[in-house]
Amino acid sequence: MTEERVRVEKALLCALFLDKVVILDVVSLLRPEMFSDPDYAFVYEAFVDLYNRGVEPDMVLVDAEMGKKDPDRFRKMGGLACISDGMEEVRLEHNALEYAREIRRSFMLNSLSREFKRLALACQASDADYRMVMEDCGKTLLKLREDNSETDSLMALSEVGEMAIRDQEERLKHKDDPARFLTGIYGIDGLSGGLYRKEVMVIGGLSSDGKTALSSFIAMNIAKQGKHVLHFSFEMTGEQTMSRFFSGYAGVEADRLRIGGLRDTDLEKMRRYVEQLRNLNYSFVNVPSMSLEALRAEIHRKSSKGECDFILIDYLHTLAQYQGKNETLESVIRSTITALRSYAVEFNCAMVVVSQLNREIFKRNEKCPVPLMSDLRDSGAIEYTADNVIIINRPARFGAKVTDDGRSTAGLLRLYLLKNRCGAPGVVDVYHNKTFTYFTNPDETFPFAD
Repeated sequence: MTEERVRVEKALLCALFLDKVVILDVVSLLRPEMFSDPDYAFVYEAFVDLYNRGVEPDMVLVDAEMGKKDPDRFRKMGGLACISDGMEEVRLEHNALEYAREIRRSFMLNSLSREFKRLALACQASDADYRMVMEDCGKTLLKLREDNSETDSLMALSEVGEMAIRDQEERLKHKDDPARFLTGIYGIDGLSGGLYRKEVMVIGGLSSDGKTALSSFIAMNIAKQGKHVLHFSFEMTGEQTMSRFFSGYAGVEADRLRIGGLRDTDLEKMRRYVEQLRNLNYSFVNVPSMSLEALRAEIHRKSSKGECDFILIDYLHTLAQYQGKNETLESVIRSTITALRSYAVEFNCAMVVVSQLNREIFKRNEKCPVPLMSDLRDSGAIEYTADNVIIINRPARFGAKVTDDGRSTAGLLRLYLLKNRCGAPGVVDVYHNKTFTYFTNPDETFPFAD
């Protein structure tokens, strides 16, 4: 520890006894372990413990608290005598916050220095794998960031109101709302307003219900609005995804793509469609698995270039695979969906997360059961965290031939908007083509047809 840093730590402790109000700001910045001098850390810990119990700390009470917490250590350091000489030096108690920021700055830089030295040693090992070292680096930086967040969550309501007005003023300056993206499904856009930055929509469904197709349709519609899309697929490869796009949007028969028999005219359609895609800001990431740290690093890389407006995660349960010691799948899902929501806020983007359903829906004694949010696999954390939850239902899967108003269920998907944080829930009908690639609204309009 440097002499200058120790002097700042002593000055902070002295200032806290002179200014009883500043502790509210200091405690949000500093933890005891951020002090380089363990004795000063002990004094600060006793001060904060008293404050957290609703007691206004003074020198007598802090001295007594230290004696109770660790009598041996208290005797060895002489109690508050360790800072008594500093009380004569500190006269500007309003500098306490600056002292706290300096202590925090030194702690963070020292923490980074230690971690980078550790990583440098790991790089020098004979069996070093640069991918593992990069993964380790990402985890380390993310943990430091999360453990030492400086976000001030205490705000006056008037300040919150002013922020809201500034946001609305910014939206009014643009012809197209920069915070809002239309899904292309008119009913969903009408109920929820579409997708918004810093919000997460979860789309759930049974296997083969069209979860990936619907979410990809939404992503493509947002890309067509000139926004930057980042599509993470942990299930379908790039080739499989493109086959769906070719069959849905380029007019190539799905069977010819899958089984064979493509004609020269089909190849020409595919080439023309790929040329159209060059004008879209649509990035596709396909890996069998990815850690949350690696996912965040990829989002951060695109966001730092201004290339991340919307994120598609397909799908939640393949991202949240790892179960460590004493972890359940539900706890992993909880931490994963919570992290994804924090990424949407941190990088100011809208997000759609695809989720599986459990099989409970088949156990209900209904001809065409209405989905519930509890049908989402490991649903508790998903229900709580998501801003909007849509569950796909195909009436034809359950044997229904026509709807209540006499329409055929062939190609019908019923979208149940079960959670709408800023609006009412509702039910929306859409139709899909036989390749399950694109969707039309009930009036047969195709939102982004060229």
